[in-house]
Amino acid sequence: MRSLLLAPFVLLAACGGESAPRTPREQAALGAALHAVAAARCTACHAAGADAPAELAALPAPRLEGIGNRRSAGWLATKLESHHAADAAEAADLAAALRAAWGSAPLQACGVDGATVEAGERAWRESGCIACHAEAGIGGLAAATDRASVLAFLADPAATRPDLTAHGFALPPQQSAAIASFLLRGQRKGPDEAEPSKGIHWECFELRIGNAKPPELDGLEPSGSGLTQAFDVSHRTRNDHFALRFRAELTVPADGEYEFTCGSDDASWLWVDGKMVVENGAIAPYRKRSGTVQLTAGRHALLVVMTEAQGGEELDVWWSGPGFGEERLDGARLTARNEALVPPASAAVDDASAARGRAAWTARSCGACHADALPGAEGVPAVRAKPPAPLAELTSGNCPTLAEPAALAPVQAAQAARRADVTPHVRLAHAMGRDGCRSCHVRDGEGGMRTEAAKGLVEVEDLGDEGRLPPSLDKVGHRLRPEWVRRVLGEGLRARSYVKARMPSVSEAAAQEYAQLFETLDAVPGDDVEPKFSSEVVAVGRDTVGSKGFGCITCHGFGEYQSSGAKGMDLAVQHQRLKPQWFREWLLQPTVHRPGTRMPTFWPQVTDAAKAQADAVRAWSLLGNAAPVPVGVKAPGGMRLEPIDRPVLHGAFLRGLSARCMAVGSPMRTHHAYDVEHARLAWVWRGSFLDAAGTWDGRAGQLLDPAGSDAVKLAKEATFRPADGSAGEPRVTGWDVDAEGYPTFLLAVGQATVRDAVRPVLNESGTTLVRTVRADGADVELVTGAVPGVLTTLVSGKPVESVRVAAGATVEVHYQW
Repeated sequence: MRSLLLAPFVLLAACGGESAPRTPREQAALGAALHAVAAARCTACHAAGADAPAELAALPAPRLEGIGNRRSAGWLATKLESHHAADAAEAADLAAALRAAWGSAPLQACGVDGATVEAGERAWRESGCIACHAEAGIGGLAAATDRASVLAFLADPAATRPDLTAHGFALPPQQSAAIASFLLRGQRKGPDEAEPSKGIHWECFELRIGNAKPPELDGLEPSGSGLTQAFDVSHRTRNDHFALRFRAELTVPADGEYEFTCGSDDASWLWVDGKMVVENGAIAPYRKRSGTVQLTAGRHALLVVMTEAQGGEELDVWWSGPGFGEERLDGARLTARNEALVPPASAAVDDASAARGRAAWTARSCGACHADALPGAEGVPAVRAKPPAPLAELTSGNCPTLAEPAALAPVQAAQAARRADVTPHVRLAHAMGRDGCRSCHVRDGEGGMRTEAAKGLVEVEDLGDEGRLPPSLDKVGHRLRPEWVRRVLGEGLRARSYVKARMPSVSEAAAQEYAQLFETLDAVPGDDVEPKFSSEVVAVGRDTVGSKGFGCITCHGFGEYQSSGAKGMDLAVQHQRLKPQWFREWLLQPTVHRPGTRMPTFWPQVTDAAKAQADAVRAWSLLGNAAPVPVGVKAPGGMRLEPIDRPVLHGAFLRGLSARCMAVGSPMRTHHAYDVEHARLAWVWRGSFLDAAGTWDGRAGQLLDPAGSDAVKLAKEATFRPADGSAGEPRVTGWDVDAEGYPTFLLAVGQATVRDAVRPVLNESGTTLVRTVRADGADVELVTGAVPGVLTTLVSGKPVESVRVAAGATVEVHYQW
C-alpha cells in the first residue's frame, strides 16, 4: 500500500460508526476518505468486507510492462526504495527484474532549443498544469525518462497510468513537445556537449515578405523550431508571410563537383559553408533553380532559407554528385549539432540481481496491485509470516505507512463506512477526489486553484477572473442541463474558449455519473419549465440582444458571427447549455449570483416586465443556430450571404444539382434550395446561408454547398407528376415574390398549373418549413422527398411520402428534420 497523502482529515462524529453521515459536509468528508483509501490501494491486500462500499475498491496501479524502456534504471531503483522495497539493495534487484522481464532499451536523446523550452514553460502555466503540479515542473522527471516517453504519456495517459482517470488533455502535438522539453530541461546539453542528431534543425519566422531578397533573420525570435527529417513547409506556423530557415551538417562521400537544386513557392536559397550555391529568389509560383560547388569529402555546413508571401507554399531540395544521380536531400544524409535533451544512461541488467528481484516481487505481493504478471516470478514461492489483516483491523501497528495520524484518519473513516452510507454527496466527493476536480474548481466553499497557480493563467479577453479561472461548480445541476455536463466532461465540449486552462475528459461512464449526481444534488422544481413561445416573443428576444436593445452582441458572438468587443460565450449554444430557470435568474441578477462579474445588470428591479423580457431572450435562444440573427452582429468575412431583415434569393450552381438553382435564405435561419431546371425542392438546412465566392469571385461555375448545419438533400425523385399517370414532366414557368420577399414557384405539370411556396415557421422545437401547394386545371401528385430516419414530411400531422393535390385545392406539407 502506498503512503496516504491527504491534508489533515477532520473526523466528524457521524463518521465514527454510530450513525450514517447526515450533513453535506459530513458526507463530503466520507467521500474524500473513501477516495484516499482507494487511491492508496489498501483493499488490494486488505479485505474490506461484504458490506463495504464499492468506492473502496483499489484504483488500478500503473502498468509496468515495458517500464525499463521508458524509465532509467537509477530512477526505478530510487522509486522502488521509497515505495515498498526493504532497502536500496532490494530496490535495485526489483528494478533489475522489471528491466529483465520487459526490456531495457536505452533512453533516446533528441534535439531541443531555448525557444521550445520557453514555449513549454508558458504552456505549462497557461494551460493550468500547475494547478496539480509544481510551477517548476515535476520533480525528478529529468532523471527518470526521455521526451519520447513523455510524449507517449501525454498522448495516451491511460496506457500506462489507468488510475489517472482524468488526465486526457488532448494537447496539440507541438504543444506536447514544448511541454515535454520544458519538463526535461534538466537534461539540456549545449551543442558542444551533445552528440549530433540525425536530421535538420528548422526555425520559422513570422514576418512580412515584400520582396524576393534573402531575409535578415539573425536576432529575430522564431515562432517555432525543432528537428525535422525533410526540407518542406510542414513546420510553418502560418500560411502567409513567413520564412523558414534550415541548418544542418552534410557528410560528403567523396571529393568532386556537387549540384544542388531548390524548388519553391515563393523564394529559396541554399548555402554550403557560407557560400550561396542556389539562388531561387522570386515571388512566383513553384519553380526550380540549381547551382554547383566543388566539395571535399567530409562534413560541410548547409543552410537553406525559404520565404513565402501569399498564395501557395512549397519547398524541395535535391542534390547529385560523383557516383550518384539526383536524389532528394533529407535527414538521412544530414546531422544537426544543436542543443539536445540527453537522458541518463542505464547499466546493463545483472542476471543475479534480476533473480533476487523476482523473489522480492513475490514476497512483497507486488502482483496484488499491479495487473502485470512478472515473467519468471510465477514459480517463486511467496514468503509471508501471516496473511494481511482485514481493513477493519488495519492500524498504525500493523501497517508502517499509517504511522502518521493524518494518514490513519481516512482509514478509520472508511473502516466504519457501509454501502448504506454512500449517498449522492458521498459519491460526488469520491469522484471529485478521484478525478482531481477540486484542484481547479470550487464547490461548497472547498477547492479552487491555488493563488500561485492562478497567477500563471493568462487573460485572453477582458473578462476579469471569469476569463482566466475555471468556473465554480456550485449549483451546477441547477444551472446546466445534464446532457451539456455529460458532453463537456466526456467529449471535451467547451463554452469558454477564452479560458486557456485546459480540462481533461473523463470516461463516458464517469461523465454520465457526474451529470446524474449534479442533477440529483442541485436541481430544484421548475428548473426545466420553458417560457411561453411565439413568433412575437422571439422577435422581442432578438431585439433585446441586438444593438438596438441591450447590446448583448457587443460581448457575445452568435454562431459564426463575432462580437464587436470582448469575446464572451456564444449566444447560439445557451439553449443547449443552460436550464431555463437559471437562464432567467442569471439575466436578471448576474452580480448577485457572481459578485465581480463583468456581466451588467440590465433591470434595476425584478419586475414582471423584466421577467417577461428575460423570458423573451430565452425563447429566442431556444432556436439555437436557427434563431433570427440579432441586429448589430459583426458579419462574417468574404462573400458570405446572410439574410438579416429580409430573405435573400441567390441563383447559383449548387453541388449535385443543375446549373439553374435558386437558394432562398431566411432571416429565421432556415433555408431551402429549389432546382429550377428539374422543378423540385432539393435542399433544406439551418444556420448560415451561403458563401457566394464560387459565384462572384471571378471563378464562375464553382459549385456551392450550404454554409450552415443540419443540411438535408431531399430524395431525388421528389417532384410533381400528373395524378392520372399521363406523361408530363414538370417545368418551372416563373415565380412570384411576396411582400416579405419569399418566392412562390409557378409550374406546369401536364394539364395542371401549380403554385409551390416554401416558408419557414417558428415553433417551440425550433424552425420547420411549411410547403403550400395549390393545383389548378387537373389533379397532381407530389412526391415529398422524405428521407427515412432523417427528414419527415407530414400532412395533417401524419407522415407521408407522397400526397395527391386535387384541382382547386391547397395542401400544406410540413418538413421536419
